[in-house]
Amino acid sequence: MKKVMLLILLCGVMLTLKATGQSGDVIRLEGEEWVLMAKPIGYDSLLCMRMDDFLPENVSRSTGNYSGYTAFWEVRDGYLCLQRVEADVYDEVSKKESTRVYEVKDLQPIFAAYCRAGEIQARWFSGELRAGKGDVVRYVHDGFDRNMETERVLTIQNGKVMETQTYHNYRRAGLNLMKAQGEIVRRFPWERFPEYQGERIIFSISDFQMAEDGHFVDCDVPFIYLRSSRKMINDGNHPLALAFKETLKSIYPWEVLFINGKYTGEYRNFVMSLQEKTRPDEGDSARNVRKESFN
Repeated sequence: MKKVMLLILLCGVMLTLKATGQSGDVIRLEGEEWVLMAKPIGYDSLLCMRMDDFLPENVSRSTGNYSGYTAFWEVRDGYLCLQRVEADVYDEVSKKESTRVYEVKDLQPIFAAYCRAGEIQARWFSGELRAGKGDVVRYVHDGFDRNMETERVLTIQNGKVMETQTYHNYRRAGLNLMKAQGEIVRRFPWERFPEYQGERIIFSISDFQMAEDGHFVDCDVPFIYLRSSRKMINDGNHPLALAFKETLKSIYPWEVLFINGKYTGEYRNFVMSLQEKTRPDEGDSARNVRKESFN
């Protein structure tokens, strides 16, 4: 079971690295168009299938828009309402691409259960939606896992907008976690763990928390995997986990992202592999010199 858990997590990380960012829908808020970082129609499997059947066969799909369409939304009378759907199609005869626009009247057969007074209300959807504008502050090449300079988070229940919060996001320069492996290896207190000499230690990291000034605050270490011995450690307070956090705290400054009211790192979940690297003629004093070189 432990091996299965590790495989699932590692596969998830690799899929994230190879996944593709998706283009969002569009939402109009207070007279301005924002990027809606979601496809609300896709949250209902039946509506998703109906929309897929509705679109023409020659609709242009891409790795950045698997659905083949862009939906346009607006908040009316407190409800998230679908205004129209646009889909690019490619004509094999003329070798030209054009855009087909489907208004509410065209879409009503698909959304018959959600039509109210001539409007299509997204009553199938409950949850949070993020609308953004400005430059991209944080980007992970996976779905809608990105954040923009200004974001509005809409809390929705059965299509009704219950709350809207506005955030101003930014990034402050520092060491990025993805590029920090070498420095962490150099600073890690290997001398305290002679029993793991030569071992490749894989740390699972989540909820990476930062202070405003770039100091590391804390993170979760859900598990540690010892590759050669195939041992799984499910203890966030294991000495290896505590030493790992201690090492992170010794590095400054970290890159800081202020995202939707929280100081955080770039990745929500991360896996890092560490293994001590020493030269045959290298002693503890040389290792200490390397640790101080980053200060």
